[in-house]
Amino acid sequence: MTIGCAFAKLADVRPFKTTWKVRVKVIHSWRQYSGMSGETMDLVLADEHGTKMHAGIKKKDIGRLSKLLVVGEWKVLENFQVSPATGLFRPTPSNWKIGLSMNTIVTTCSIKVDDMFLSLVPIQTILDGDLNHNFLIDVIGQVLDVSEIKTVPVLGREKRKLECVLRDINDQRINCCLWAGYADQLYEACSDMQVTNAFDASKLIINPICEEADAFRIGLPDDGAIVVIQEDDEEAEKQRIKEQEDAWLALEMKSVYDIQNATEVNTFIYKKFRISVKVTGIDTDWGWYYFGCGKCQFRVTKDLKKEGATKPRPKAPVWYCDRCKSNVKTVEAKFKLHLLVEDDSAKTKVMLLDSVAYGIVDKTASFLLNGSYDEIQDPELIPDDVKSLVGKSFEFLVGVEKEHIVYGNDTYKVHKVKKGLLILDTESGDGPFTAIDNGSTIASGEELSVVKSNSQSISDDGSTPSPKRDFESMHGVPAGSSTSKKHCPKQLPTEASRELVNPDGLISQHPEANKSEAKLHQLTEN
Repeated sequence: MTIGCAFAKLADVRPFKTTWKVRVKVIHSWRQYSGMSGETMDLVLADEHGTKMHAGIKKKDIGRLSKLLVVGEWKVLENFQVSPATGLFRPTPSNWKIGLSMNTIVTTCSIKVDDMFLSLVPIQTILDGDLNHNFLIDVIGQVLDVSEIKTVPVLGREKRKLECVLRDINDQRINCCLWAGYADQLYEACSDMQVTNAFDASKLIINPICEEADAFRIGLPDDGAIVVIQEDDEEAEKQRIKEQEDAWLALEMKSVYDIQNATEVNTFIYKKFRISVKVTGIDTDWGWYYFGCGKCQFRVTKDLKKEGATKPRPKAPVWYCDRCKSNVKTVEAKFKLHLLVEDDSAKTKVMLLDSVAYGIVDKTASFLLNGSYDEIQDPELIPDDVKSLVGKSFEFLVGVEKEHIVYGNDTYKVHKVKKGLLILDTESGDGPFTAIDNGSTIASGEELSVVKSNSQSISDDGSTPSPKRDFESMHGVPAGSSTSKKHCPKQLPTEASRELVNPDGLISQHPEANKSEAKLHQLTEN
């Protein structure tokens, strides 16, 4: 097909000018919201050469341009900006993105090419795991083994999820997970690596009419396979969850030096490492907990302005949640522990959020605070249940991210912890380790807080333990006891403590550890 000299190819557009003129087909469009850009309308455009490019429209221009850019229609675009395409979930492999604005002219196009412009990726290529996770891909497959739609909590909201299996003409199969409207769409129409939709940026087409789909249908194995709606098997689901939780234990053990010198982590995808370290202290600069919203679990702060304006002054604190954008009544203390750890190769810091930290601390943060909402006055005042972590050793699954490699952040988030691996400290604190391993694990939840670089750290702004007098009155601790003195994270006990592993896998230290083995066994049974 001959192209008029007035039109440029999408492959040739660059940021050096805005007076481009191209003819394109609107392949897909969706609306989304981000904290940085606000509400936007996004599109996938393609020219007659098959080059696809991402385009975006800001909120103030959506009203006019959305009426002109209809999915499936060809249009001529004039006067638009071109900028680098970055980030996760990029819908096209192009290095550039088009920005449509009030200056953009949209007119009808004389050419009509009836093509979906698919760039299909074989399932085997996906299973090989070599694809760049930053880019969305096109995949075609026959649907098999559809599960029932489940409603699961995601970031404090209920979301519908459907799982199925896709297979190609070579009978290669891959798990597929669809969310929200896509789950309903497939359900009505009818390896841990899987295909899933990337929010509304994805497009689901059932029984498409195109050359690629026709060739796919002809090449499918003639084995009579049909779609099967699977009912939940509770035992199978429990086994699947356990296998997922235990999978990280098969990873090769790395040293602290290894994670500190990791350089091959993708800019937008973190990599996880399994390490075995000893806790040498508590980093008191951060405190050990935060208050989370009862609805979304996001960190809340006291609304002092509203408290002061309320007459009479409320007895309970007035809280504000930045995620919910409103005052909330229900809050709960959550662990946020920053630990100093080391192995034979180096020292570092790790952070454990609530669901992980509760795996190695027997009591909840709310229990340890005993209902107090006071800010801490003495950062060295830490509950004994938290201080008891010092001197113990654990296996952690930690994540290395862009913040660590690019910005030099030295604190790693712990995603999972193996409880039951307890390394007792020797009298000198430097002797050989002895491991007690019962193999049980605690899996992390999807926490909302993230580790930032040192220049952008997310401290709790005073969300720290209760005042010293609260813990003394709470636990009946006299003023001259060890809990009223400054704690040195490097100071370890001079005598090894004997540890017990309870039948449920939780680690506890018994106050009468120097008694007979029979007595210890009896106490454990009780």
